[in-house]
Amino acid sequence: MREAIEAVVARKPRAELEVELTAADVESFETNGWTSIPRITTDEEVAWLKELYDALFQNRQQTYQGGVWDLVRPYGSAGEDRLPQIVHPERECDALKDTLFWSNGRKLAAQLMSLDPGVLEGWGHMIRKPSRIGDSLPWHQDEAYWDPALIYRALGCWMPLDDATPQNGCMKFIPGSHRQGIVHHRHVDDDPMIPALFVEVDAADEARAVLAPLKAGGAIFHHSRTLHASGPNTSDHVRRAYSTEWQLTPEKAKVAAHRPWRDATLIALNLKKNADAPRS
Repeated sequence: MREAIEAVVARKPRAELEVELTAADVESFETNGWTSIPRITTDEEVAWLKELYDALFQNRQQTYQGGVWDLVRPYGSAGEDRLPQIVHPERECDALKDTLFWSNGRKLAAQLMSLDPGVLEGWGHMIRKPSRIGDSLPWHQDEAYWDPALIYRALGCWMPLDDATPQNGCMKFIPGSHRQGIVHHRHVDDDPMIPALFVEVDAADEARAVLAPLKAGGAIFHHSRTLHASGPNTSDHVRRAYSTEWQLTPEKAKVAAHRPWRDATLIALNLKKNADAPRS
């Protein structure tokens, strides 16, 4: 399977595309916590990324250690994935950092953060929604998953590799939610062995939610504290999406934030590790 990945990398297209954010795009990000653009890369690069994406998921047993799991099922579950994710795919395939999506994403993220692109660190993740069984990703803030001992300044850049529609699970956002702190999250089914977190969103906030359908090759930028979610894939076709997170090097907090949901996961994983350890 490694050979399949290398064969796709060898076919990487040479492409160029200049992208810019308008003043309205920047204002939308600052006001709503997210903004979208119709194009961040070329059709040729999207087609190539789809091939590479599929090869990485087919090679999931050999991919980056600890970087592949189903978001809505307990770690290590057998059976068919409903919402599989690859974290840091660039560690498995360095060519991902030599793409228009990566370079244009860094450039526009820096513009939104009023920073020089060279100071930003980036890392990626890929989420796959299989046809018909691809599950919802519940309301959450990205930063709720991260180390509570660190202070972040970050945003996400999300690009669909297939047209994202309400039928196959496009993104949706609650405008202005980035201005609050990290709210209390829970694990799906209250099971700390299930990676996905969620926030209880009341009916008033749900009524304010904005769907964000987007053509393949477009991009959505959202603040790390913006509440967002995506619906299930009820269509007959897979929905592939590739994201990057852009951030300044996190600073050590004077006092770690209280994130009991993260503590619960670490405890559960440690118990599983001890239970699975061979007995002498």
